[in-house]
Amino acid sequence: MIYLGSKTLYSFGSYLISYQLSAFSYQLSALSYQLSALSYQLSAISFQLSAFSYQLSAFSFQL
Repeated sequence: MIYLGSKTLYSFGSYLISYQLSAFSYQLSALSYQLSALSYQLSAISFQLSAFSYQLSAFSFQL
C-alpha cells in the first residue's frame, strides 16, 4: 500500500511538473508574441521618423 501510495504521489508530482512546464512554455510564447509586437511597433515608429526626416529634407531644399 505504501508503495502504491508513493507511486501515486510520484505520478501526481510528475503531472504537476509537466503542467508547470506547459504553463511556463505558454508564458514564454506569450512573451515572444509581445516582443514581436513591440518590434513591429518600433519598426513603424522608425519608418515614421524616416518619412519625417525626408519631409524635412525636402522642405530644406525648397528653402
